[in-house]
Amino acid sequence: MKEISLLRLSLAIYIDMFLRLVTTFINTYMISRVDVSLVGALGAGNEIFLLFITVFGFLAVGCSVLVAQALGAKNKVLAMRAIHTSIAFNALVGLCSGVFVFSCAPFLLHALQVPAELLSESTIYLKVISIVFAIDAVAIVLSAIVRVYGYANFIIAVSVVMNLVTLAGNYVVLFRPFGLPYYGLEGIGVSTIAGRMIGVFLFFLIITKVLKIKFYLTMFLKIKLATLRKILSVGLPSAGENMLWIVQYLVAFAFVASMGEASLTVQTIYFQISSFIFFGGSAISMANEVIVGRLVGAAKPQEAYRHTFTALRFGLGATALFVAIVFLAREQIMELLSLSEAHKQVMRPLFYLTLGLEFGRTLNIVFVNALRASGDARFPFAMGVIFMWGVSIPVGWLLGIHLGYGILGVWIGFFCDEWLRGSANTARWISKKWQSKKLV
Repeated sequence: MKEISLLRLSLAIYIDMFLRLVTTFINTYMISRVDVSLVGALGAGNEIFLLFITVFGFLAVGCSVLVAQALGAKNKVLAMRAIHTSIAFNALVGLCSGVFVFSCAPFLLHALQVPAELLSESTIYLKVISIVFAIDAVAIVLSAIVRVYGYANFIIAVSVVMNLVTLAGNYVVLFRPFGLPYYGLEGIGVSTIAGRMIGVFLFFLIITKVLKIKFYLTMFLKIKLATLRKILSVGLPSAGENMLWIVQYLVAFAFVASMGEASLTVQTIYFQISSFIFFGGSAISMANEVIVGRLVGAAKPQEAYRHTFTALRFGLGATALFVAIVFLAREQIMELLSLSEAHKQVMRPLFYLTLGLEFGRTLNIVFVNALRASGDARFPFAMGVIFMWGVSIPVGWLLGIHLGYGILGVWIGFFCDEWLRGSANTARWISKKWQSKKLV
């Protein structure tokens, strides 16, 4: 079994996440050069896409934890069963989700209170990307498998290829270098599909040729219910917690959308900026999740306990670095994105809030992922119910809508949630109650 280094695995995961984010930034930049209002239309479609990516991710989380613990316990048969079960089940969920979103795209966008002038473009884009849901669902599981085996550097290679294909396609459909018709967001959706399909093919190639994992049709068709239950015991609470966050964000997005086009565009752009900061701590937490899962499976809970605090120190350090970069370059970032002065006035206060918000997010994500890796996924879900819906949404509505602080008030709600939830999950880890929750 390959030994895993926290820093090397974190770096590989971060590069993958960074490349995806850079692709999003470049997409946003290219679209803003054509028509800045399309940024909001793209963002509305992507909010729903993100919601379903979270649904697909729940089985990948359960698969990752079970495979990590199985490898730690040297149970290769259980690891193989978990891999086949996750791929088959996620493909089915992705297919059903794609059909649902394609059929209900206008209704879903109306629920987000997308402005009428953006509705047509958002609907077209959402329908196009819904076609790729099943492929994305499989890709998420395949990526988790490669990561848990310690080969995250291959994920970077796949990400580079996928993103280059997507960006090249987007350039062609937006700027028409060969005299092609203008396809707008519909063309961007097609570019996304092409990139994702190539990515899935490469993942299968890596898993069979590098990891030496063989796939069997009978194992895809004959799912072991005991294995599925173990995956879902982690996956469902994890999905529930992530779903709570995404739905909380969608409600907040609806709050912001009701404030007008300027706030909606700023929300779409600043969420991407915030993701750039968050990815440092998130990558470290994901690498720690793999290592903790293996240590728990190998019956080494004290090592898992200490390792998580080491990961937290690295995570907070990375967050401090990225917060400083973004804060000091805030004016240049807004200029680069060609924002009007009205957009800049809305966005500036968010940079100051970031100075405190992102450290709470890192604290939270490190301990959430460690608890999941140990098998104790229900506690973070319960904390999500309490703080996302009992604090974040009410505070966001009170400050943002009722008291008129606008988008800043909504983000203060996020601030309160992350710090309170992070503190609760930290206390759970220190209590060591998670040690009785292992899956193998």
